[in-house]
Amino acid sequence: MAEKKAIRVAASAERMALPEEQGSQAWLANESLTGASLSVIRLTLRPGQSGGTHRHPNADEVICLFQGTVRVHTPAEAILLQPGDGLTVPAGLTHQIENVGNEEAEMSLSYSSGDRRYVAE
Repeated sequence: MAEKKAIRVAASAERMALPEEQGSQAWLANESLTGASLSVIRLTLRPGQSGGTHRHPNADEVICLFQGTVRVHTPAEAILLQPGDGLTVPAGLTHQIENVGNEEAEMSLSYSSGDRRYVAE
């Protein structure tokens, strides 16, 4: 008989500190928080703000934009995302998300690993 796994809710999502002027980040699922085999973050970036240039060597990243306009910078190109757009960033690819609009950008970031790694570039 297959082992039953307990359902774990991230009722009070684990908030990661971002500078207040930059926006906010909340972990909704990952291996340590909920036991998940993937990771999900809710990210809000204020106008003109961006995350640092980085890569995830052990996980693909899927960006789903709900509000605002962001540009995802990679070494080869810059991709403009509008609300409703999704973008997959392959594991290991250096990238940066920048809010290029006039309103807060709200998005979910999903990773193919419950223990996704972050390497600043």
